[in-house]
Amino acid sequence: MIAIYARQSIDKKDSISIDTQIDFCRKEITPGNEVMIFQDKGFSGKNTDRPSFQEMMSFVKTGRVSKIIVYRLDRISRSITDFGNIIEALTLHNVDFVSSTEKFDTSMPVGRAMLYIVMVFAQLERETIAERIRDNYYSRGQLGVWLGGPAPIGFQNVKAVVNGKKIAKLVPNEDSSLVQQIYEQYAKSSISLGGLAKELRQEYGGMWDNIKLSRILHNPVYVRADADIYNYYSRRRCIIVNPIDEFTGVYGCSLYGKRDRGVNKYNAFEDQVLSLALHDGIIDSKIWLLCQDKMSHNKQIKNSGKGKHTWLSGIVKCGYCGYTMVCKTYKSPYGEYKYLTCTGRERTDKCTGSPSTHHVEDIENQVCLEILHTVESLKGKEAIDVCDQNDQNQNDLKIELHKIEREIEKLVNAVLSANETLIKYINEKILELDKKKNALLDEMKTQVIEPAVIRIPNLNVWEESDLELRREMARLLIERVSVFTDEIEIVWML
Repeated sequence: MIAIYARQSIDKKDSISIDTQIDFCRKEITPGNEVMIFQDKGFSGKNTDRPSFQEMMSFVKTGRVSKIIVYRLDRISRSITDFGNIIEALTLHNVDFVSSTEKFDTSMPVGRAMLYIVMVFAQLERETIAERIRDNYYSRGQLGVWLGGPAPIGFQNVKAVVNGKKIAKLVPNEDSSLVQQIYEQYAKSSISLGGLAKELRQEYGGMWDNIKLSRILHNPVYVRADADIYNYYSRRRCIIVNPIDEFTGVYGCSLYGKRDRGVNKYNAFEDQVLSLALHDGIIDSKIWLLCQDKMSHNKQIKNSGKGKHTWLSGIVKCGYCGYTMVCKTYKSPYGEYKYLTCTGRERTDKCTGSPSTHHVEDIENQVCLEILHTVESLKGKEAIDVCDQNDQNQNDLKIELHKIEREIEKLVNAVLSANETLIKYINEKILELDKKKNALLDEMKTQVIEPAVIRIPNLNVWEESDLELRREMARLLIERVSVFTDEIEIVWML
């Protein structure tokens, strides 16, 4: 079947009517061919969103059309890109295209040559548009604006005016405290992503899982970017827009750019671009980096110490020999009982304690009472950080250290092409810089103050919690439970 397509935007005195267009097209058809007319009246040629045109293209895709005839090329489309896409579709389905007044016929060599020229310009336009969009994307990223899409949890997207231009910017919202809780709990405890997700579902509801938490914990949008963050991404060969001097521990970051889908997006940063954003970060760099380090070892963590019978597994020890106590089950005619036994006595026979056993329920109840009593005495101290007053000075020293190391690196490279006289002066300069570097390192050591942190789990959900969640909460508070014949001793993490 041969299709004739005609289009007219609006009726005007100097415009050719649809009927006239069809008459011109019929002259290209030899008698005996089946013809079908498709016409769109009142539709512009700026796009292909036209009912009859779309119907005709559906006929093309089903193989019902062998040739399309139009009065002129602009009746199909006024966009070179759209026209190129249409010709590609026609070529794919072996459909010829004829422009009756312009003698453009793809069934003839000259017509195909004209087609190739049109396609070249269409491709040029597509690539030019893509490059313009990409350049605009990267330039906006370098300015620190939010590059689009839903705002990450803990932030909301607002419009702001910077240098007289309206831009998108992130500002913290009411969920920012939840994000801070997630980072602190994951960084400062032995909890896993799965355990943390369970706790969040218990406390807040919603769809919390490993993937969602991993996306939050990897995102540099949250971190207060300082020299340590600069070095973290620099070592991973990320393209960093801002100089290290601007990493002052205030602003969050934007990470964007081309990424190879075949590699781990959280570990491979080549061709990725990092720039400082316009919003303030909400997570301290130390906490953020602790989370990165912990997640980088996730694949190596074994599922050890996760007993199936008690939430004390892994922390309960024999008070006499220090060996782990394990839970065993005894079945009697009156029921099933769980008890703790010392592995040191069973495996080495070196335990000096009595061979007595302890009911698991008794030990759990006693430890639970001690936990509740301890938490009650610490109310109001949840997640308190003793802040390092020299953080800013430390960051300044790290920036200066980075500059010295880069200068030494340049001088070392210069030695390769230097003569003997120049090498002498380069060596003297390197020694001078090395002394400055060592002095900076000594100064940094004297100012290091480790933050003391109290992290208390939410025990309001204790009764409803499963075994694994209770275990994670206990490990936030307890380093070891030593069991003796008639007493227990708890060594707290606090």
